[in-house]
Amino acid sequence: MKIKTVATLALIMGLNSVAYAKTHGAVFSPEQGIICDKKSHFCVDSEGISMGYTKEYLGQKAQDKFMKMIEGIKDMDMTSFTLSNGLNCDTKQKICKKSKWDDKADPHWTKILFGK
Repeated sequence: MKIKTVATLALIMGLNSVAYAKTHGAVFSPEQGIICDKKSHFCVDSEGISMGYTKEYLGQKAQDKFMKMIEGIKDMDMTSFTLSNGLNCDTKQKICKKSKWDDKADPHWTKILFGK
């Protein structure tokens, strides 16, 4: 039997997609309702970018880097964001899409962040 993707292997092994997301890549979910991005130096919850979760899951250095990146930006919308893998989430609409140009939700990441 040839396995085509790591996700397929995870399903065969009995791991759900949330468990898989917890441990692989720059964009990951340390727990239900939270997504973190090691490359972009921030974490988010269902309300938007969270400095508290950023510090908790990525550390003080990541939080400091992100704060320096956004320094001087007035009226930054922390409720809509794009992660380093292109994933775009809008907490007002409660949706994550593979990119900001997609029309439909990415069911995997939308469920992780918003539980639906």
